[in-house]
Amino acid sequence: MSKKPKTPPKMPPKSKRKAQPQPVSITSSKTYWITLTAVMLVFGSVYGYMMKVAVAAIVLLLACVLFMIGFAYYLKFKPSTLKNNSRATFIFVGASVVGFCIWVAIVLLLSAVGFWPQIAISMGERFFATASLVICLITGGFIGDLVGNNKERISMFLRDRFGG
Repeated sequence: MSKKPKTPPKMPPKSKRKAQPQPVSITSSKTYWITLTAVMLVFGSVYGYMMKVAVAAIVLLLACVLFMIGFAYYLKFKPSTLKNNSRATFIFVGASVVGFCIWVAIVLLLSAVGFWPQIAISMGERFFATASLVICLITGGFIGDLVGNNKERISMFLRDRFGG
């Protein structure tokens, strides 16, 4: 008497299989970003007050942190038509070229107008230079991402405008 080999149990069709749940990321919740912003505002303000930091320096530090949080939020939730490598390239070029040029213009303008000594006395040259550079680089990265997302429109505009 021959034994029949056991047949494996039939698997349900792929359409009837339960989809595996995707892992939940805390950064995908908008509540996280609101809470992060509020905590950083409160913590930065209280810490600056307790350490007797100049009000202008506290405001600049909070602006720097808020720019970083805002840019991270923008990158997380704003879809892009570009591939990640291209998007990163546009952000890098925007930050390194446009952002740095904005920062140089601000520093030169403050020096020409005569505000630089007042800034140096109130919050320190290095602190202002570093915080303002971070803000300008983030602004340049944002501009670079906008240029990357609208590069077709920009090239059409330039072609129509200057004939190319």
